[in-house]
Amino acid sequence: MASDTSQHQVAVDKRDFKQRFQDKYDVWHQASQEKMDSSGVAGEEKEKDRLETEPTPPKHKIHGFDNEIKSLENFLLDQKVYKEFKSLVIVGEYGVGKTALCQKIFNKEQVKSVYAPRIWVSMHSKETKEGEDKKVSVLKRILKDLGVEDEMFESIHKEATKEVSAKMELGETYEEMVKDEEIAALLYALHLNLRWKKYLIVFDDVREEDKWDQKLDEKLKEDEKWGKHLSDGFPKGSGGRVIYTTRDKTVAEKLVGERHEIHRLWPLSDHQKVWNIYEEVVVVEKKKEPPRNDKKCIDELMNKSRGLPLAVRMIAELDPVFLDDEIVAQDGSTNGSNESTNPPNQSNP
Repeated sequence: MASDTSQHQVAVDKRDFKQRFQDKYDVWHQASQEKMDSSGVAGEEKEKDRLETEPTPPKHKIHGFDNEIKSLENFLLDQKVYKEFKSLVIVGEYGVGKTALCQKIFNKEQVKSVYAPRIWVSMHSKETKEGEDKKVSVLKRILKDLGVEDEMFESIHKEATKEVSAKMELGETYEEMVKDEEIAALLYALHLNLRWKKYLIVFDDVREEDKWDQKLDEKLKEDEKWGKHLSDGFPKGSGGRVIYTTRDKTVAEKLVGERHEIHRLWPLSDHQKVWNIYEEVVVVEKKKEPPRNDKKCIDELMNKSRGLPLAVRMIAELDPVFLDDEIVAQDGSTNGSNESTNPPNQSNP
């Protein structure tokens, strides 16, 4: 009889645990869906799910991507191709850790000692003025990091306007021609500022709407005007490196010429690595004790987070998921107790 009661209690505990975990997952999922990129959405709506990122190192430890870190280190520090220009794209879904991975590599001391300048470009930026062309905005921000003043941008825009007024071409609007002239001048300024330098530039969160969709290793054809391609602004032969991050594989294929230059970042498959992320948030950041390292809890966490580090962190931020046989103190900590329902010193019949 006691055995039946115990089994019934375990079954109830398991159902209740899964329900509480499901509730927490639903809260995270609703929040994350608001950030997910969706096709067919107006431009202004698409911008709402974008965040401006910074080049500062990630505040948390990166779990489970050791091989990916080594691969990026080799891409940046391989002496065999020291003077070649190279680029790669990191592709992965929202929350998989693309930005954090790049932030870690960007701030490694060995990388700092090799590359100068190092420039971080958040493709979404509050500095972009309303109605300003995305390419113009990105080029200006790179040049600002290189020390170019606003007065130079004003001068470039005025010169571009004069140039267009002097030679209006059929088939293009006045605004388009001014933009093309301005981009060409900005690319020339960028080329001069990066010439003979071993630079590293990270373009974080490139999307279709950014129109930043040209390969930077393209060479100028004889019959083409200089400044028509973004690649004109990035000098070759000094060992420059460019890293992109994007959620969109189609965008990635437009940015690089070879398949091996696309690095796919997959969600974590190691259950323990996922649990380590959860535990770090609860113990280190929230100053609480996590639930016991229980297989049921770990499997459920893996199932709900799908191995996405951001999902794990958001679930942990909501509040730790406690097992029913743990005592939850008033301060929120757990004392993993397995107390029997029987009085002390008594055994089950």
